[in-house]
Amino acid sequence: MDKVLEFQNVSLTWPDFVMKDITFSLDRGYIMGLVGYNGAGKTTLFRLMENQYKKYNGTILIDGFDCRTQEAKVKDITAFISDEQKFFFEENAITNAKLFSPYYSTWDMNLFQNYLDRFEIRSTTKIKDYSRGTYLKFQLAFAIAHHPLLYAMDEPTAGLDPVFRYDFLRIIQGIIADENASILISTHNTSDLDKIADYITMLENGSVLFSKDVESLSDEVQNNKNERMRFQVSSLFKKGRWN
Repeated sequence: MDKVLEFQNVSLTWPDFVMKDITFSLDRGYIMGLVGYNGAGKTTLFRLMENQYKKYNGTILIDGFDCRTQEAKVKDITAFISDEQKFFFEENAITNAKLFSPYYSTWDMNLFQNYLDRFEIRSTTKIKDYSRGTYLKFQLAFAIAHHPLLYAMDEPTAGLDPVFRYDFLRIIQGIIADENASILISTHNTSDLDKIADYITMLENGSVLFSKDVESLSDEVQNNKNERMRFQVSSLFKKGRWN
């Protein structure tokens, strides 16, 4: 398999938090759901990928490029989507695209404009005036326009209504089909993952409790092969294949 994302024995120590031996991988063309209770380390994991924290042990690779030593290349081929992403909120979508697009080697302005139209985003509206749903769609349009190999999404649908979440899930499934990219998505709306995820990775207290394909995980949970895993999965996934 062609690995797009690899965490290799990643550890990080702070006074109030320890991340221990994080190891998992994601192949091209698949969706991985990242789950865990608050404080498990999900957002820290995304920040490590963005190279916000450099003092850690182990290696993080995206398409074989080291997130710590090859940051520019990693960000060229990765779309990070979260509330923390930095755009100029006093400017509109087109102005932001013109300012940030030079950082991406495969930027396509026509594709960006096409997705603005598809998502019904007015290109003259300042980003500060977007609703949360519109801002998420803007980030998706911007991401798609530079043809990333990996979409890294940290709680993208938090606080959004079920109808919008359904549309969002349909959109990202289309991304997988059209772009042959991969998606790592963390969410508290675990019912969403029951619809789209190929793999589930669960963090617990800064460690990987498991990282498995959904069919294997479902089989283990249904057949009580791992009581601790069953308890943790069933407490997160209240319905669907997990109970």
